[in-house]
Amino acid sequence: MKNYLRLLILFAAILSATTVNAQLLGNNERYSQYEFHVNAGVDGLYNINPGSKTYNPGIGISAKFQYDVTQNLGLTFGLGYAVITADNSRVYGTNPTLRPDLKLIPVRLGAKAYFLPEFYLGGEVGIAFADPYIDARSGSNFSKFLAPSIGYETNHLDFSFRYENINHQNSYVSFIALRAAYVFNF
Repeated sequence: MKNYLRLLILFAAILSATTVNAQLLGNNERYSQYEFHVNAGVDGLYNINPGSKTYNPGIGISAKFQYDVTQNLGLTFGLGYAVITADNSRVYGTNPTLRPDLKLIPVRLGAKAYFLPEFYLGGEVGIAFADPYIDARSGSNFSKFLAPSIGYETNHLDFSFRYENINHQNSYVSFIALRAAYVFNF
């Protein structure tokens, strides 16, 4: 009798879990109505570099184009502009060893995987044009970067938190960012 009761409880638990999952993933209008999304947003940046390459908080703007391949997966392409300010207690130019503000123009390719109707895990890779150089010895302004993120997206708003590492020949800048964006659906 105890085995039948255990099997009945197990069957009821499996049945209720699949019912809840179907309700969570089936009722989001965003997936059923639109395939293309464009969002424009503002990024708040905070440098987490250890050592000598520290910067004050910065700000950026960005635009992302998204195509939903499936109900739970979207491919993204993004462009942006960000300024991470140097230490404000020093004036750049009076000492050649001091660092100026870092200006970045990133070009990103990525994906968003939705694990609940509005919540997603994202990842982006790409190149960034940095002015001035991240590594002055090489004389190149181009660097590669990696940016994993987690976010919340509705039909018209997108909020995300990401870690971004910009690397050029083992000279790097790392920061965390909060992004708030408005979504345009097509």
